[in-house]
Amino acid sequence: MKNIKTIAILAALLAFLGVVGSGMLLERIGPATIGVKQNLLGGGIVQKAYGMGYHVGIIGVHRWHRLDGRVHFLNFTQESASKRTRNGNVEFASALDIRTSDNNTASLDVTVLYEIIDEQAWMLVNEGLTLAYQDRVRQAVEGLLREELSKLSPEDFVNTDVRLARAEESLPLLRETLRQYHVEPLGILIRAVRFPPEYEEKLQLKQLTRQNSMLATARQAQERQQQQTQSIEKITEAMEKEARGEWDKRLQEAQSENQVQIAQIKAEAEVYARTTTADADATQVTYLAEGQLAVEQAEALRDELRNRALDTVGGRILLARQAAENLDVREVTLNSNDPAVPTIIDVDQLVRLLVGSGN
Repeated sequence: MKNIKTIAILAALLAFLGVVGSGMLLERIGPATIGVKQNLLGGGIVQKAYGMGYHVGIIGVHRWHRLDGRVHFLNFTQESASKRTRNGNVEFASALDIRTSDNNTASLDVTVLYEIIDEQAWMLVNEGLTLAYQDRVRQAVEGLLREELSKLSPEDFVNTDVRLARAEESLPLLRETLRQYHVEPLGILIRAVRFPPEYEEKLQLKQLTRQNSMLATARQAQERQQQQTQSIEKITEAMEKEARGEWDKRLQEAQSENQVQIAQIKAEAEVYARTTTADADATQVTYLAEGQLAVEQAEALRDELRNRALDTVGGRILLARQAAENLDVREVTLNSNDPAVPTIIDVDQLVRLLVGSGN
């Protein structure tokens, strides 16, 4: 019993030591986090970025720096000052006040997306920018956007294609500027543009005039398109009628040709039927005559052969026998006492009596 308790205590102790040892030897890096390891005993920052998972990290030997690996949102906005703060990967700053190319003022709401370059995260820690890189990035972005967006006129800001093109052209310049802070911009979004109230009213009126002009142009294009459509419809209708007439003509011609061919076929069939019937009738008559002739010849031959057979002694005997058999003697009186008188029952003797002995 003591052995079992001892083993259990040792197992629990080993498990505890394993947990404590793993906690002292391993470091956990969470999701969306970039880990940078620093060697406290020499060597400084390890030139490697550590992703999510468990990595070797000895307490008292290594120190870990954790950087936000998510996409950062830098918002320049005109919202209340309470929202101009930094919350994790989201940062708020004052709206960008710029002077346009025609010397008018404008206030812009802009959002810039960027992220830390994984392979350069250790450089950011090595240069001591762990806490300062976001402020440096904001200042650099603000300066570059003021310079680039000031090249636009109010009309350019109103034009969506021009505004998007300017933001797209500014992205490579911003990427080059932020390279020193080991981050990479992902996009620039101009969310709102505001001008002074007096100029805003004029600009809206100008924009309305432009919209009306575009609407008038669109209506003219629509009317021209309608005219073209009506013209095409008339042409199509005329072509349809012409095609229908042509096809009706072809159909009538085809029907006439078919009727002629049908009549011709019927006539040929009638002639063929009559010719075939006449030939069949003639053939039938011929065959009937030939058959009748063959029957008569057979009957003649039969009679001739029969006569030849009956003209012999046996034939005459047969005829006499048939005559005797068919003889209907109603009453015969013979002298039964006369031995020369044949009995009527003896047919052969009666035949000799009637037709002779045949010698």
